[in-house]
Amino acid sequence: MNTTTLVIPKIQKIALLILMLGQFSCNSTQDEGQVLAVTNDPDVATWTKLSTNSPRMHSECAMAYDTLNKKIIIYGGRTGFPDFDNVNETWGFDYISSTWTNLHPTNSPPWRSSHSMVYDALRHKVLLFGGNDFIKAYNDLWEYDYSQNTWTKRSTTAPPEARQMHGMVYIPGRDAVIIFGGRRSDGGASFADTWEFNCKTSTWKKLNPTTTPPVTDHVNMAYDKSEKKVILFTEGETWALDFETNNWEKLKIDNQPNSDHSNFVYSDGLEKSILFGNIKGSDTMITWAFNYSENSWTNITPDNFPEVIFYEHEIIEHDALVYLPQPDVIIQYGGCCSDQTLELSFGK
Repeated sequence: MNTTTLVIPKIQKIALLILMLGQFSCNSTQDEGQVLAVTNDPDVATWTKLSTNSPRMHSECAMAYDTLNKKIIIYGGRTGFPDFDNVNETWGFDYISSTWTNLHPTNSPPWRSSHSMVYDALRHKVLLFGGNDFIKAYNDLWEYDYSQNTWTKRSTTAPPEARQMHGMVYIPGRDAVIIFGGRRSDGGASFADTWEFNCKTSTWKKLNPTTTPPVTDHVNMAYDKSEKKVILFTEGETWALDFETNNWEKLKIDNQPNSDHSNFVYSDGLEKSILFGNIKGSDTMITWAFNYSENSWTNITPDNFPEVIFYEHEIIEHDALVYLPQPDVIIQYGGCCSDQTLELSFGK
């Protein structure tokens, strides 16, 4: 839980408390220069449908947030029922104006779905890896420059085997990208390997930890900045990657989400990883928060979920999720059977 301390003169106390009533959790005294604790509480989570011109339904697309240009970037995915065609469109979302724009870059990666994207904060580029086009999987790596509106294929050495539905996170302190797992395009066996991409040298390295999560696809990963751990959730298990020991640790937690189609992002404001998805085998949507320091999951699913227009069955799956540090919200887009843009806010 994050706590921001504000020093408030006595003469302003009453007015300020009236303005903030119902928005903050407050602890106050009667003394001059009192201390007011403002709490961003994950237990007060709210999903809101944004009024925006969302792109046509993109299932299994990928999304990343460009913090320099303050734009959400999505690429690829599949159209919805009944066509399910792969697309190679690049869209940008401006949070302030709540507007999506088809960016029409001069060139693009080959059309694909089930790929992953992250934002390289040092070079201010969006990185894309993997995916499939119904025929084959990819192991190429592309970068998108919003300021130039261009995609460029990066030349890399010794990349991982081609895959889709893998997990991928950017590690700021290491200037690196971590990927785990995924599936071959032919529907064969999935992977249980961990790779690191050095963004500076454009080289791949297989990490070979002594213990590892199970072979899996539909991998959910987030990077916990406060604990400097990669958190992975799959099939009711939570794992953490420690870079000092080069080892995955299976965390022993009694109460965990039961979800098979979900997304996972880290919230800087909450210092927690947030999962959004469906209860396994049902169309009920859930929202959970994971606190690594307390080794605990908390169900923060709001009582009311916004009314969403569905085009086939009533479930949001194979969607995209991204965190915006300012104003500390999570944005969800698309997925199978929906083209809505949703916002998850906390303590508001």
